[in-house]
Amino acid sequence: MAETSDDLKRKISEQIEAAKQKLDLLQREIAGMHEEDMTALRERQTEMRERLDQHKSRAQQLQARITTWKNEKQEQTVDAIASWKRKLELEKLERHADRAADYALDMVTQAANDFEEAEQAVFEAIAARMEADQKLAPA
Repeated sequence: MAETSDDLKRKISEQIEAAKQKLDLLQREIAGMHEEDMTALRERQTEMRERLDQHKSRAQQLQARITTWKNEKQEQTVDAIASWKRKLELEKLERHADRAADYALDMVTQAANDFEEAEQAVFEAIAARMEADQKLAPA
């Protein structure tokens, strides 16, 4: 059975909500960090690095799918899609809609993955700053 526009909107909304929650959590964690939290920060960095390594192959697959869709989209001109509508070529229209939905979900997933990399960079920057501050602080 084909996915409806309501299903697609729900899926995208769920992914966006999950990303918002991650951003809120990151914001709270940053606000609550203190110099004595270096050990916990290092543990968090290690966990994130491992998770990012696990996601690498999935990210490559997503990027390949996104590139494929972009190429298909260029080939499927507005005129071709209009022709499918006129001729009631429902299978082609359905495939086009499914591929567009997959592309949208892949892009949101890629954005979430990019956020995880940004989150890792934030923790690395904070750790580096804390280490520098400790070395610069008078004994």
